[in-house]
Amino acid sequence: MLFETPFSDELVLIAERSFVIYSSRWKDDVLTMDVEPRYSHEESFSMLLKDLEDTDYVPYYRRWKDGYRLIISKKKEIKKGISPMMHLILLIATIFTMSLAGYIWWANRDIFLSVVFALSLMGILGLHELGHALTARKHGIQATLPYFIPVPPPFPFGTFGAVISINSPVTNRKSLLEVGVAGPIAGFIVALPIVIVGLKLSTVAPLDKTQYSGILFSMPLILQALAYVVIGEIPPDSIIIPHPLAIAGWAGLFVTSLNLLPMGQLDGGHIVRGLFPMHYKKIYYGVALVLLFLGMFWPGYIVWVFMAVFLTKMEHPGPLDDVSELETRHKIYALAALIVLILSFMPVPIASQ
Repeated sequence: MLFETPFSDELVLIAERSFVIYSSRWKDDVLTMDVEPRYSHEESFSMLLKDLEDTDYVPYYRRWKDGYRLIISKKKEIKKGISPMMHLILLIATIFTMSLAGYIWWANRDIFLSVVFALSLMGILGLHELGHALTARKHGIQATLPYFIPVPPPFPFGTFGAVISINSPVTNRKSLLEVGVAGPIAGFIVALPIVIVGLKLSTVAPLDKTQYSGILFSMPLILQALAYVVIGEIPPDSIIIPHPLAIAGWAGLFVTSLNLLPMGQLDGGHIVRGLFPMHYKKIYYGVALVLLFLGMFWPGYIVWVFMAVFLTKMEHPGPLDDVSELETRHKIYALAALIVLILSFMPVPIASQ
């Protein structure tokens, strides 16, 4: 370790290797400096980050008024992940609760189809989170493997999804955007073949001759297109009786769309935070207002907005380097995520009749 209890002048000397420093202030173990980079923004910050790697301090680089501000503060304590045994217990519990949900709700009391439903939906949700985890590790960000959250019936899908824990700061806007995009794209790609097979195994029946619970699932644009290709034109007085695989695919697309909504620290929130570091909050609150309006037709969106506000306060810490620019490919990634959101979003996901 370079020093046990560094003083501001030692940190200033380190920062001066990569930045021109115009002013500095030391207060409560935090050094704040107005700076200009000696090299490119990315190169200067990367150099400073490497110089501070073996210390107890971490730098944050921000735009400030007409210039740039560098803040160096103590590293936050790394959270401990759950044990491998707990991962296994949660996995087994989720297979059970999802299979039970499939048995009760979607598979007509068929045990085999119940397990098929569970494994298919787990595959979509798990690979969604695995996409985040592998991309994070590629960028040197400490991230756990996905772990599932089991929920017993009467919840119809048997899980609240899968999550990962990121235990170190995101370095720059490029990394933030890539980590945010990777999960939804992976989940969407996996959901498509599951939906296609599920539609092939589904049946179409006249609405007046069908026994159903009175709950109808809306079809996002991608599902409508695939249904037209796989099944053909559906008469206006008929509905699709979905195979459990089709239900798993629908749920995967629904979760993908919810995560891509640009609010707080949802996947869409990460993407927008990386794209628009100075204006992301306007987008967060704009999306929240649209969802509150849609909540008049499906109340679940109101719940989703209040969860985002309660859990994240519509804030986002951003990456360490919030100044370095994105490359063209990152904007293409963001455009791909927007297309996925449009294809999978449903204004009224569930309706009753």
